[in-house]
Amino acid sequence: MTKASQQDPSLTGKVVVVTGGAGDLGRSIGRRLERAGAIVIGCDIKAQPGVEACDVTDRDSIDSLISRVLDRHGSLDAMVAGAGVVERAAAIDIDEASWSQVIGINLTGAFHAAQAAGRAMDGHGGSIVFIGSWIGAAPARDLMSYCVSKAGIDMLARCLALELAPSGIRVNVVAPGVVEAGVSAQIFREAPERRAAMEQVIPLGRLADAEDVSACVEFLLSERSAYVTGTTLVVDGGIRLAHAGG
Repeated sequence: MTKASQQDPSLTGKVVVVTGGAGDLGRSIGRRLERAGAIVIGCDIKAQPGVEACDVTDRDSIDSLISRVLDRHGSLDAMVAGAGVVERAAAIDIDEASWSQVIGINLTGAFHAAQAAGRAMDGHGGSIVFIGSWIGAAPARDLMSYCVSKAGIDMLARCLALELAPSGIRVNVVAPGVVEAGVSAQIFREAPERRAAMEQVIPLGRLADAEDVSACVEFLLSERSAYVTGTTLVVDGGIRLAHAGG
């Protein structure tokens, strides 16, 4: 996997939906897959240029999107479930509304997207990739709802992988570490000392960028990973190793 993607015969002409498509990571994934030859339909809570409106917490909304994709393109070959949100609060201070929002978008929304995609792919196979997180397996202060939602993603993927395998549908997770994108990128621009401190903790010595993650999504959607399902690919520069070591 390299920074520069090129046409991939196994992805050429494949129809891929990317939820969370308006964010830095979602756009990077979409561009990477388009360079590989895929037909990409990005969607997000609000329509934007090149991105369709879809609320993953609303089952009717995701079903409507998939229906439009099938009418327009005739099939769905892959789903990247990347819509997500982060809310910071101490565990004992999280209110019900905040908890419900994070779980609803990150976990239930991913389930909606994957179930709708699985139904559309039934009969001809396909691939589903969830965007998880390295802290789905490592607790973090003030991020309990996010950690729980991403831990749920790992089990969701394994359950779906087991049940959808007979239909030729592979299901995997890409779990990024600290990515210089979206809100994190803004934080590190405004507080370079925090960036420097984080880079000292990461064994590979740098933050991830969106392309590091996008390259792994492309790999898991392509035929290069044809025998891979039910797996979480952690793309964190080794930070989980430092975290485990205290």
